[in-house]
Amino acid sequence: MKHIGIIGAGLSGLATAKAFLQQGYEVTIIEKAAAIGGVWEQRRSYLGVATQTTRDEYAFSDFPMPAYYPLWPSGEQVQQYLEKYAMHFQVFPRIRFHTTVLQLRFNQEEWEMEVYDAIKSSIEILRFHFVAICTGTFHQPEIPAFKGMESFTGTILHSSQVNDAALLKNKSVAVVGFAKSATDIATLAAGIARECHLLYRKAQWKVPRYFGNLLNMRYLLFSRFSEAFFDAPRKTAFQKFLHTAGKPLVWAQWRGLELLLKKQFKLKACGMAPQHRIEDQISCSLGVAPEGFYQKVASGLIKAQQTEIDHFDGNKLILRNGQVLTPDVVVCGTGFSQELPFLEPRYRELVLDKTTGYQLFRNILHPQVPQLGFIGYNSSLFTTLTSEVAANWLVRYVQQSLQLPSPEEMIGDIQFMSQWRRNGRPIAAEFSGTCVAPFNFMHLDQLMRDMGLATTATRWTLYEFFKPINPKDYRILLQRTLKKESPQAPVYQTTEIAP
Repeated sequence: MKHIGIIGAGLSGLATAKAFLQQGYEVTIIEKAAAIGGVWEQRRSYLGVATQTTRDEYAFSDFPMPAYYPLWPSGEQVQQYLEKYAMHFQVFPRIRFHTTVLQLRFNQEEWEMEVYDAIKSSIEILRFHFVAICTGTFHQPEIPAFKGMESFTGTILHSSQVNDAALLKNKSVAVVGFAKSATDIATLAAGIARECHLLYRKAQWKVPRYFGNLLNMRYLLFSRFSEAFFDAPRKTAFQKFLHTAGKPLVWAQWRGLELLLKKQFKLKACGMAPQHRIEDQISCSLGVAPEGFYQKVASGLIKAQQTEIDHFDGNKLILRNGQVLTPDVVVCGTGFSQELPFLEPRYRELVLDKTTGYQLFRNILHPQVPQLGFIGYNSSLFTTLTSEVAANWLVRYVQQSLQLPSPEEMIGDIQFMSQWRRNGRPIAAEFSGTCVAPFNFMHLDQLMRDMGLATTATRWTLYEFFKPINPKDYRILLQRTLKKESPQAPVYQTTEIAP
């Protein structure tokens, strides 16, 4: 097991490459763009994008963000950070830029990767002993197929394409959606566009960087204690108590948080008080409210309407509520699709179910697909850490040093989690089931136990229970028993399927 192929040079691909390189493997990263970074790369991220979590949480365990960065770094700063990470761990020389994966086929105990090199204008066949797919949850920008959109005389953009203020300046802009990118762009447009409309189907809860303008969000959302208030698929003893005898306490905690947000953001005055419970929404799509967003809605700088687009007609945008707009630019903050167009069908059908999403054990692999793993398909609000731990898990899988159940038990676990996402917590099905939030600690603990490692950096139980997540802890945990092993071909516990 000597040559590892990695698809994608975003943060997950970089973490995976570094983990394999440190264990002595030959690594090649295939990246279709001209630079690393994935969604953080300037040409693929929108103007003014910033992290949802602070620089301390959104960092790799052994490579902290610079102390001079602001607490919530910009997209440009994250990109610079990833470049420094790739240089420090000597990942850059392993990357083939401008190269697109066309097909990925398993043949004679190896993966054959057919790629198109845009620099050479040639198609090549590469062969790998093991492949890690790190294209992540933001694979393909998604723009809905609105009726009559081909007749629109203005410009229709995905939020990821808004990387120049000139696209919005002095224009009539209509932004579609209520997710992070939609509200970020609407807030930006309200300051430079001639007018800004925000069209959304459903008001969603957003959180401030500081609750009550005092308490950093990390203390309320990113601890084992706060995670216990969610109805997890597998509960600890404390969680079982909370969700039985302690239900009134759970109810009071969430209703109190909702009241705080309604007051802090003046949601009723804005007409944006969500009708659903906040605990049913918190996941990877939880948005941090852009500075000034609700104030601009209240003042009318952002003309917000809870409605949908019915159809386009020339220069007109006809809304379901009967109103007609004539925007110059329509920006769709409507997310991304998660696809695997290059993977051969017999394996793609196992891994990706069109109805229930990705079918992966620990969000990393399928036991019936040989010598293939997925990193970054366990996204969270600090994907740098969840991807890094998953990458270390995958290295040990290749080395056959994990403590894993049988393939049949893995399939059972995949089916259990798929059913839970569908029936127990529907929001968990977003991003095709690749989001582990808000059960970040539960997921990380599973991966650490599989590796035979401790789950906490200290033995101070109460301290570990209440403190916010800290990636630096995992540097200590991952290095405690990490020993460089000679790369060798393991005997996989996989069940091959017929061609």
